[in-house]
Amino acid sequence: MKYFQGVSEGRLQTILEKMKQVKAVLIGDMCLDVYWVGDMTRSHLSRETPHFPLPIVEERFSAGAGGNVAVNMATLCDGFTPIGVIGDDWRGVCLKNVMEELGISADGLVMAKGRVTNAYCKPMRKGYPGIEVEDPRLDFESFSPLSKEMEDQLIEKLKRYAASADVLCVSDQFENGCVTDRVREVINGLSQSGLLTVVDSRSRIDRFRHCILKPNELECAHAIGTDLSLCATEDDIAMAACHLARKTDSEVCLTLGERGCLIYRKNGATRIYAIPVAPPVDTVGAGDCFLSAFSLALAAGANDREAGVIGALASSVCVKKLNTTGSASASELIEQLIRYGE
Repeated sequence: MKYFQGVSEGRLQTILEKMKQVKAVLIGDMCLDVYWVGDMTRSHLSRETPHFPLPIVEERFSAGAGGNVAVNMATLCDGFTPIGVIGDDWRGVCLKNVMEELGISADGLVMAKGRVTNAYCKPMRKGYPGIEVEDPRLDFESFSPLSKEMEDQLIEKLKRYAASADVLCVSDQFENGCVTDRVREVINGLSQSGLLTVVDSRSRIDRFRHCILKPNELECAHAIGTDLSLCATEDDIAMAACHLARKTDSEVCLTLGERGCLIYRKNGATRIYAIPVAPPVDTVGAGDCFLSAFSLALAAGANDREAGVIGALASSVCVKKLNTTGSASASELIEQLIRYGE
């Protein structure tokens, strides 16, 4: 039987089976990922402008940001509900269709009239065989805060679905996203009352309380008011996580990219090392994948080491899925442990 950082193949199988039965809720900023693949060998100089157009030969849609967390959670558990806001534009309709085609319930989504649906549009240029580059991304997001009516709808859904949940995940990505001050107060209250709550927040991780916080190095440094040099050594990493935990009265899972993660709790710290994945890799969505697997594992009864290892396995699967926001299935996690275990 294979082991990876103390977790056996059999134990992983047991946890994954329990994860399927977890009742999970996600509240987060849903986003549509759009991939436009252009074949430049088909391009000809425009007669109207001095430019070579991008002939699109393939168009792909997937769920990004909080939507990618949703896809990853739905891949690993059956009882799952995402909560968020989308607009009534074509991007919102497309994102809703993408999620429903994957069997993800849209009951928790609020459709806001006239609101821009978050979208990351990624033009890809292909040349002669083997040559492919990605152009600068085109981003759509709403620059207006949610109305009180939208907040009320979100809070009602959050309280209703959280009442029977085993775990609540938060994906707070956009400046004017769905995790407003009022929504955050409800999240903090649910966590303080005993609901396992794991939070990923791009710029406001220090505003959450009594949760398990999952920042990366940059987010942690920003939250505690220092620079990245604080996370240079193992001792520095532990000190940064401790600082953030004390500031927020929370526990911390500090992710470190190819260096793995550190899980800091009041009774001690657990260090998990990443799987050394050979290039080519695509790190887009790896953090979402980790958040999903880690949170569900904890809800299924895994200890910190087991949950961290499962998160690391999931991330290592995700980064090998190029030019897409990939997910990791239970069978892929087992295969990965067998491949890299001892």
